Amino acid sequence: MRICADDGSRGGFPIGWVVREPHAFRPGRLAWNAYARRAVNDPGYWNGRVRGRYEEYGGGGEENIDKAVHEVLYAASFGDVLAARAAESRAADTYAGTIDEAQAEWLGSLDVPKGMTHLGGGRIRFTAIAYAYFRGGPESGPFIEEVGGTPLLHLDPLDEPYRLTRER
Repeated sequence: MRICADDGSRGGFPIGWVVREPHAFRPGRLAWNAYARRAVNDPGYWNGRVRGRYEEYGGGGEENIDKAVHEVLYAASFGDVLAARAAESRAADTYAGTIDEAQAEWLGSLDVPKGMTHLGGGRIRFTAIAYAYFRGGPESGPFIEEVGGTPLLHLDPLDEPYRLTRER
C-alpha cells in the first residue's frame, strides 16, 4: 500500500509504503514492513533539495497493517517537497504563535530552514516555506500538524502543542 502526502498534486507525493513480506525473525510468517522517505537526514534537505531515499523502518515487521502505516507517518520526511510547492506558488502567508521563550529563541537562531523569526516575548513567526518544512516533518522531531484547520506546533512529544495562527 502506497502512502502519499497531500501536496496539491494529483494523487499526492509518495512518502512511503507498507508491504507484506516474510517476517525477519519468524520463518514461515508474514509481517507488514514499513518503508519511509527519510530525506530529513540527507544533506541539503533544509536548503530546498527535493530528493530523498526511502528506507525500511521498524524492527522486522508488524503483525498489524495500521501499526506499519503509523511507522511510515512517524518516520517520513517530506517538508522539502511541501516547501518547494510553497516557493513555486509564491505563498505569502505567515504563521505566528506564542511558545516558550527559550524555544522561541532557539528556533529564531536556527540557520535552516530560513523563515523563522523570534519576535520577542516567546512570539515566533514562520514564513509559508518554513511552515511547510515543519508540516512535512517526521513525528519523531519538531513538526506541525493541522487539526480541524488549526495548525499545531509540536516541539516536544511530552508537552502540549502550541497553536499557530495564519496571517495574510
